[in-house]
This record gives sequence, C-alpha cells and structure tokens, in this order.
Amino acid sequence: MFVVEDDDDIARLISHNLEVAGFLVRRFSRATPVVSEAEKRPPALFLLDLMLPDMDGFELCRNIRQNTVLRKVPIIILSARTTAMERKRALESGANEYVTKPFSPQDLISRVKGSCGSGR
Repeated sequence: MFVVEDDDDIARLISHNLEVAGFLVRRFSRATPVVSEAEKRPPALFLLDLMLPDMDGFELCRNIRQNTVLRKVPIIILSARTTAMERKRALESGANEYVTKPFSPQDLISRVKGSCGSGR
C-alpha cells in the first residue's frame, strides 16, 4: 500500500504499525510521484494525508480516481481536518474512508483491512 504523508514521524508510525500487521508499505512525502509510481505496480490501497507540500490530498484523490489503472484502488484519507465539510469533500473526491488525527493504530489497521481485505 502507498502511504502519502509529509510528516515523517506520522509516516513512520503508520508504516511501522501496518508492517507489523503484515502489510507491505511504500512511503511518499509528496503527491507528485504517487500516480506514476502506482501505475507501475498498483498498490492494494492508498492512505493519503490532505495537507501535502506539493498538492492537496483532494486533488491527488481525484487524480487517482480519474486514472483507468488505479480508479478502483481503495483510498483512505487520514487528516487533522475534522469538519463535516472536509469529510464530505474527501468522499466526493473519491475517498472510501476518512480517518481523523489523532488516530488509534488499531482502528486504522481495522479500516485498512476492511477497505482492501486482509490480503497484503
């Protein structure tokens, strides 16, 4: 799965917990290379932050959904933004789930498993 998070501490925490749960993880701190890298070998799931340095997560989510190779890959948004409007916007952009920070690693893993199945 692809974890797109610019905060290195959070990215490490997410990656560590997912790897311990048996998932293969690739980390990205910027949105720009994500779609082209995913086209080469589509991930089982995208886990996206909304506030990225080069593109917001809404736009990245839309780009993934518009890509014929990637459009069916589940997307979970992980964000510090907690308003109903942000959730609505994320879901309208194509996200399957919206998880707010701070988050429980166990809850995140459960949502990942629910979104992409227990297959890694």
